[in-house]
Amino acid sequence: MIITDKKILACVDQSDHTDSVALAAMWAAQQLRTPVELLHVLDRHLETAHSDDRSGTLGVDAQDILMANLSNEDASRSKMAREQGRLFLSRLRQNALDAGLTGIDIRQRHGTVAGTLADLAPNASLVIMGRRGERTASTAPNREISRSVADIIRTLPCPVMLTPAAFVPPTKVLLAFDGRSATRDAVRAVASSGLLKGLPIHVTMSGKPISKPTNDSHKQLDWAQALLADAGFEVSSTYVPGQAAQVIAQQVNEHNADLLILGVGTHSPLHQLLFGSKTVDILRAVDIPALIIR
Repeated sequence: MIITDKKILACVDQSDHTDSVALAAMWAAQQLRTPVELLHVLDRHLETAHSDDRSGTLGVDAQDILMANLSNEDASRSKMAREQGRLFLSRLRQNALDAGLTGIDIRQRHGTVAGTLADLAPNASLVIMGRRGERTASTAPNREISRSVADIIRTLPCPVMLTPAAFVPPTKVLLAFDGRSATRDAVRAVASSGLLKGLPIHVTMSGKPISKPTNDSHKQLDWAQALLADAGFEVSSTYVPGQAAQVIAQQVNEHNADLLILGVGTHSPLHQLLFGSKTVDILRAVDIPALIIR
């Protein structure tokens, strides 16, 4: 459920996904009328990654001198990283203020992204982050999703939006639906939230290759469509034979969707899809933001 009395937490770094995450956060804040916190995590491993240990090849006195120098270099690098992060966050905050938003906070912390989000996510209505972070942004293919991001979204209790390198406010939504409790909860969450208010939604259900949906499938689609329509959405639905991963990618292209919604639960096939190898295949195939609702 997307709760509007909590803040939006936008996880930013200095990768090529940062502006996309910030834009998505500004859009979501306008939709939900919710404050935003821009979060930048300084990873100590990254700060010291370039320090080479050459002490084993030196004498005792030289080792002491070298280690002192390396310690000073690490301290200087850490200070520079903090200052760069502060300036970087200030720029993003000013961009949001210039766009007319208020209630924009910034936070910079040392640690790991996973650990920091585990601490902060319970107080967030929505977490927004890029498909991949600073470590892999320059080397990974454009549609790749880093393993660390996949691990993070698996554990967070609140909805998570993943953004590609470019973000534009969505105009058409595709909701992947299988009739199970997790995707039914996603339908309820969308219906009760203002995040997607005014956007048309197409509900897609996949299944065995049959000529038409079974009575149960038809009833499930009717339920989802009716609930969303009652909430004021323009909604359509379809049953498409085939494997879920292939069907979702096909339907995103066919309906020109620019936001994908996945409802994920512990025992749902979509859960296995999302956090198994097929999920990565889906998100590689659809270069659009994905909203993951647990």
